[in-house]
Parts: sequence; structure tokens; C-alpha cells
Amino acid sequence: MDITIHLEDEQAQKLEYIQQQTNQDPATLLNRTLTQAIDTYYQQIQASQSDAIAQLRQSKFIGCFSGDPDLATNSEERFQAIMNEKYDPR
Repeated sequence: MDITIHLEDEQAQKLEYIQQQTNQDPATLLNRTLTQAIDTYYQQIQASQSDAIAQLRQSKFIGCFSGDPDLATNSEERFQAIMNEKYDPR
């Protein structure tokens, strides 16, 4: 995959400095830096999603309701029964 990027002046200067200090060609340096940045960002996203799921599972919200396990499957029929009972003209 070919990617074209635009660096702000400050980032371009930093990249040039790093390149001079490490004697790496710019393409290798960018590839290595971008790979590290993507990996780090990916791990942060994974961790935050895992944390959110773990927090939800540990919360008192999970399991605080009781009802039929097939409620989602039979919701339309149950809704219709409630409405018929409520508005039955008899």
C-alpha cells in the first residue's frame, strides 16, 4: 500500500534530526516510526475496549433485571399481548 503524508514543519524538522542522528534513510525511519505508532494506538484502543467491557461486567447493572430469557426473540408477540390487554374493548 502506498501512502502519501504531509508533515508539519515541526514534525519534518524532528524527522530530519532523528534521521541524522540514527543514519537511517527517511523511508525506513518513517516505516518504523509509523509501525510503532500504529501498534501503540491499536493496543490503547484494544485496552480501552477491554476495560469498558470488564467494567460493564463488574457493574451491578449486569444481572439486575429478571425476565424471560427469550424476551428479545418474542418481543413483538409480548408487546401485542400487552397492548391487547390494555386496550381490549370488552
